[in-house]
Amino acid sequence: MLGLLDDVQVVELTHSLAGAFCAKLLADQGAPTLKLEPPGRGDAARHEPPFLGGVPHPDRSALFLAFNTNKRGITLDVTIPTGRDLLLRVLADRDVLIESFAPGYLDSLGLGYATLREVNPRLLVVSITPFGQTGPYRHYQSSDLIAQAMGGFLYTTGRAEAPPMGTVLEQMAIVTARNAAIAIMAALLGQRLSGTGQHIDVSIMEAVVSTPPNFIHAYSFTGAIAGRGFGDQTVMDGMHLATSDLEVTLTTAGTGGNPMETWAAFLHEPQLLDPKFSTRAGRARHWEELLTLLQGRLAQWKAHDFMKAAMDQRLVVGVVQSPEAVLHCPHLAERGTFVALDHPEAGLLQYPGPGFLANASNPAAGGRAAPRLGEHNLEVYADELGLSTAELAMLRAAGVI
Repeated sequence: MLGLLDDVQVVELTHSLAGAFCAKLLADQGAPTLKLEPPGRGDAARHEPPFLGGVPHPDRSALFLAFNTNKRGITLDVTIPTGRDLLLRVLADRDVLIESFAPGYLDSLGLGYATLREVNPRLLVVSITPFGQTGPYRHYQSSDLIAQAMGGFLYTTGRAEAPPMGTVLEQMAIVTARNAAIAIMAALLGQRLSGTGQHIDVSIMEAVVSTPPNFIHAYSFTGAIAGRGFGDQTVMDGMHLATSDLEVTLTTAGTGGNPMETWAAFLHEPQLLDPKFSTRAGRARHWEELLTLLQGRLAQWKAHDFMKAAMDQRLVVGVVQSPEAVLHCPHLAERGTFVALDHPEAGLLQYPGPGFLANASNPAAGGRAAPRLGEHNLEVYADELGLSTAELAMLRAAGVI
């Protein structure tokens, strides 16, 4: 597969979802990406549910399948000298190494940045860890929820009278992966100009903090601290409202002037013109009355019909779509957002693309599904590094690969 990054050679040596997704972001743009896993069990994500078919299997974890498209995969134990030497051979002509070990661990194996730079001065080494390579927390372990807590995200989420409520589906790992990918792209420009690499230190906690959620800026700029429950009384710009079939969410954005005048005309509901609804504060104060008025009108519509009619009038509406509805969305279908990748164990699977088109096409189209454990050992070790079949057998028997 050729793409925007088809001349960027990437090696992934991670055991984290942030590292895996960062490598996937590059691989989806055509970067030839080699995933290294420990022999035996492989990446821990292979053993995380849910499993396709409901039966645990290292090639049927939905998590692993989703985070590892467009990569080749080999097995290698880098903790033993022979494995270390093989890794150095692999890295000799690569552009990027993404790793997620604890600070100092690769140094203890003789694989620190100073060593890697001697082997390949052009190499970009990207270290993704919970708290970074420096600072008093650098050796602490973490999780996605811990990152939300430490980064201030958890403090502001949930209802006012309830405990904090975290977001699900590894969103902090995904935010971190995108930050790391941006850093890599910038560093690649420098690499092409100078011919030298660098060590990029990515902190998951700092990725959370650096993502503009407004509450950090509100405090750093003004000293104001946002609490939970901001959306409890925001009928518009917050709540999910029922139509005759599905829920929708409305916003006052884009309507200019007094947005309630526009909504009153569209919904044929003159009571929305009451001055008490003219400001955000007033709508919050009288939210129950506003909710009753809107629900009475929305009950007459089907959600998608309502969205189309409203959007045609330059009002901003979104249908609260289920994952099934998103997968079958006609708009996304016309843009070719989803691609089908065939996995020998899991079968034909639908994957979302990167979120943009390049030359009017999805850059992820024509790619490959996640690799099976050690699927490309022969291709890499024999065809690329020149090892013989006998040498491979010895390495396999010794647990190196």
